[in-house]
Amino acid sequence: MKAIKSYPTRVEADLARMELDVAGVPSIVVGVGVGMEGGMDGVQLLVPEERIDDALAVLGKE
Repeated sequence: MKAIKSYPTRVEADLARMELDVAGVPSIVVGVGVGMEGGMDGVQLLVPEERIDDALAVLGKE
């Protein structure tokens, strides 16, 4: 699994994870949010390395 994006809150990361889920791209959310939850690294969205291009296309980041 590889991190493709960092979010300041878990809610934002979960919304992106749900978009990927609908598109059939597996993903997980790890970490603690920066603002609301106090984490410094943010919340990471991870996908399998072989699905990175698919995930970025779904999230409009290509």
